[in-house]
Amino acid sequence: MEFIYLLAVPFFSVLWFLNLVQLLEKLKQGKNIHNQKVLGCLWSAGLTLSMIFAMLVFL
Repeated sequence: MEFIYLLAVPFFSVLWFLNLVQLLEKLKQGKNIHNQKVLGCLWSAGLTLSMIFAMLVFL
C-alpha cells in the first residue's frame, strides 16, 4: 500500500509542470491567469504533502 505514496509524487509533479506551461502560454496571450494560480497552489500543496508522506513512510 505504501507504493501509492511513491506514485503520488510524480503525478503531482506532472500536473504542476503542465499547469506552469499553461500559465506561461496564457501570460503570453494576455489572458486571465487566475485559474492557473489557484491550480498552481493546489498542485504545489499536493506535491509537498505527498513528498512529506513518502519520506515519513520510507524513512
